[in-house]
Amino acid sequence: MSEMQDTNRDWIELVKATRQKFGVSIQEAHDLIFADDEMRRLVASRINHNAECRKMALQDIRAYGEASRFVRSGDRINFRKSDGQR
Repeated sequence: MSEMQDTNRDWIELVKATRQKFGVSIQEAHDLIFADDEMRRLVASRINHNAECRKMALQDIRAYGEASRFVRSGDRINFRKSDGQR
């Protein structure tokens, strides 16, 4: 398995563990994870450097529009709010 696949698997496992620990939905798990400054920095970097992560962020933008936690600015995708929340 490539390093990118391992990292993507790590993200999936983090979301699963967060959901299980706190008994929350996927979106609520994302809220908890993105509440952390370091996680937001890591995710922002991945979104702008990994095609699969970028694709998922763009899907979120299309699905939620102004309610998306992400915003596209030229070639970059950033968190809409500095705290990473919706």
